Amino acid sequence: MHVAVFAFPFGSHPLSLIDLVLKLARVAQETRFSFFNTEKSNNSIFLASRTNLPDNIKAYNIADGVPLNHVFSGDPIERVELFIKETPENFQTALDMAVAETGQKISCLLTDAFLSFAGSIAENLSIPWIPVWAPVPHSFSAHIYTDMIRQRYAHSLIHDGSNSGRDGNDVELEEQTLEVSRII
Repeated sequence: MHVAVFAFPFGSHPLSLIDLVLKLARVAQETRFSFFNTEKSNNSIFLASRTNLPDNIKAYNIADGVPLNHVFSGDPIERVELFIKETPENFQTALDMAVAETGQKISCLLTDAFLSFAGSIAENLSIPWIPVWAPVPHSFSAHIYTDMIRQRYAHSLIHDGSNSGRDGNDVELEEQTLEVSRII
């Protein structure tokens, strides 16, 4: 079996997806997983895990749509727009390369739900398409455990000497824990 995985390379999307793929690859060791993502995103998510990457996962770099020597305007959406203009051709090109390289046809398409064009690719290949919306469970979990996160963070500040808790400066401590919850 050869599963093609299409990542949306922005925000937490690729991290959530690779987390799922790593778990699947460890339990389905006979299945090949080809992970398609931009080079910049692949470098950031695989840099630390290259040595721990299961043998049945291979990352493929896809075109990000950014022209050579392009000067960005400063608009944070510009990179996303350039990427979207490049799709789905960038994924299809890399998909064809993976099939040629491995000699294995794709048997399933596992993609970030943002990449809705993947449904057409799966239909053309007559294979199942599994769109994944992974950030929702993580975000939902963070909201459920916000109080616990605050308590543990506050506890660690008190016990590591950052704030003894005896100086009457509990307001400062609460402000620090609120900063953590905003990040989450």
